[in-house]
Amino acid sequence: MNHIFWLLPGRLAGRPGPNREPWDLSAVRGLGIDAVLSVNDGEDCNRAELAALGFDHCVVPLPPNEPPQPGDEETCYIGLPAAHDFVIAQHRCDRAVLVHCSAGNDRTGLVMSHFLIREFGLDVETAIARVREVRPRAMTARGWESLSRRVLARLRES
Repeated sequence: MNHIFWLLPGRLAGRPGPNREPWDLSAVRGLGIDAVLSVNDGEDCNRAELAALGFDHCVVPLPPNEPPQPGDEETCYIGLPAAHDFVIAQHRCDRAVLVHCSAGNDRTGLVMSHFLIREFGLDVETAIARVREVRPRAMTARGWESLSRRVLARLRES
């Protein structure tokens, strides 16, 4: 399906949100995706349709600002563990997760990088590089690369 990129095939995918690139949830389901993590405000996600198709859905809003604004770093620091907990809970039930924000770049890439750090012990640079292998535009919006590095380093140390 167009616009979906897999960080971990069959386990963790990303894409732009339906507000940017409309999606066919039946087709998404057909790819073996069982859960959707919205790291925007869930804009244009049809929650009734998600539920009817058997998706678990979680919204963990991370800031959309470009460049990041005061307070955005702290919001990410608080939100990333909640996003990670949702992904891990799904994986424990053998459910694949699709992460999206609006464009599927910065917030989605940040969540994926954090996952790699927590689950595989990668350092910040390696995690970001790995995400960029599947999504080259990840964390490239003005100010997002530096914000991502700071947040990920802080979370890795905690």
